[in-house]
Amino acid sequence: MVNRFQRHFTHQGIGHASYSWTNADIFTLASLVFLLGARLFAIFTTPLELGVDEAQYWVWSQALTFGYYSKPPLIAWIIGVSDSIIGHSSFSVRIFAPLIHFLITLILWRCAYKLYDDSPKASRIGRISALLWALMPAVGLGSSVISTDTPMLLFWCLALYLILPSNSVTHLSARIYLIAGLLVGLALLSKYAGIYFMLCVSLWLMTAHVSSYSKRFLCFVTLNVGVLIVISPNLIWNLNNGLVTILHLSENANLSQPSYSFNEVKEFWQGQFFVFGPLSLVCFFTAIFKRERHSLFLLVFSIPIFLIISIQAYVKEANANWAVAAYPAATLLVAGWLGNFTRQTFSAVTIFINAVLSITIISVVIVGHLGELTPDSDPLRRVRGWGSLAKDLGMQVNLHEAKTIIADRRATASILKWYFHEEPVHIVVHDSDNKPSNHFELNFNYNKSTPSPIIALSEKEEVPAIDGVEWVGMIGTSNHEIAKEKYRNYYIYLGNN
Repeated sequence: MVNRFQRHFTHQGIGHASYSWTNADIFTLASLVFLLGARLFAIFTTPLELGVDEAQYWVWSQALTFGYYSKPPLIAWIIGVSDSIIGHSSFSVRIFAPLIHFLITLILWRCAYKLYDDSPKASRIGRISALLWALMPAVGLGSSVISTDTPMLLFWCLALYLILPSNSVTHLSARIYLIAGLLVGLALLSKYAGIYFMLCVSLWLMTAHVSSYSKRFLCFVTLNVGVLIVISPNLIWNLNNGLVTILHLSENANLSQPSYSFNEVKEFWQGQFFVFGPLSLVCFFTAIFKRERHSLFLLVFSIPIFLIISIQAYVKEANANWAVAAYPAATLLVAGWLGNFTRQTFSAVTIFINAVLSITIISVVIVGHLGELTPDSDPLRRVRGWGSLAKDLGMQVNLHEAKTIIADRRATASILKWYFHEEPVHIVVHDSDNKPSNHFELNFNYNKSTPSPIIALSEKEEVPAIDGVEWVGMIGTSNHEIAKEKYRNYYIYLGNN
């Protein structure tokens, strides 16, 4: 089969490299710009508050460095830029999310044309690629919140574009692979899942080229050199900080207590219908067995990632978004298959279904609730009620002239840091076992020098077990509805060091 693909790679195509914009292209671009505007409007007007991870990224952005406890640093750098330009708002934290996904859409549009540039249907395939990505449910969600996946995907797609096969892949360029390595390094600075790119490149160079082994090895080496140049400051930071980010990554995988459950694999793949889109995923599984000219390349950059995360799901568990790096190649594969149909009914239906889902996501972000679609366990409860808690705490801080708030956990501390950003009050957590397990326990931990008076939060109606604090007693409560029959309830205690 590899030989069959190699004959395709060395075949000289017709060559439609000169891209001429059509009315369909202009209409597609205008639609994408309109979609971007709608997503920016949604995050500007949304009543939904920052999620705890978004708040933590903002906390990191206030002290820029080359690494943080649970993630590499690029997400904090990005938020630091928007925060310094726009100011303190949830919009400034999230603004780069839809902008970056818009850029990714344009990159994949160009990727599709480069892949299929010897086909008269290249223009159509490019448009389908752009629409499939822009309207993907995961992209709709990813354009509403800022996450490490978003910048990682941007640099992933840029690197992918550089090494795409076109009319011929017999001429590998070490210089191109060096630049691609620099981009992969930036992907790794966004999220360590960028390392999958290096695995996929290795498989690609081993299986799909007719170039000499020495040239393939040189390209592999230069790519790794580029990666190391960019990622080395983060590696040095980790070495100087006990490898905390890398250890946290292994803790997330949680392989020390395996469950070996096929049910977890089933749940992971069920989640992919909501990541890629229902018909899009069906198209992907179908396109796998269609031996198009560039299928092997695209499968090499998608299937290994799905396999790794499926194994992770079987051994323990896996979140649906952990395989998101597979979807740029999957999008191009599906677009290439759909674009070759004479009638475009199936591609139109696939795109329409994703469009409905995207419009629904935008509507939910604008109104702040799921309406009739709200499940028994409303997922939006996680981004409600934090401002009310901060208001209740602010009253107690002013009343008792408190100097410190001891939050009950990292999530609460992140949110309170966000709301009390202009207040001269310390937000800390209590590390009961003196073994830091998050950014706050590492950098904002309660100790004997913590200034008094102290206010502490607890979800239990009992004095927090914190050595060294003399408690005055409970001074208030905070109780606010965050979903139907769901409340965020805290007891507020006052004490002194």
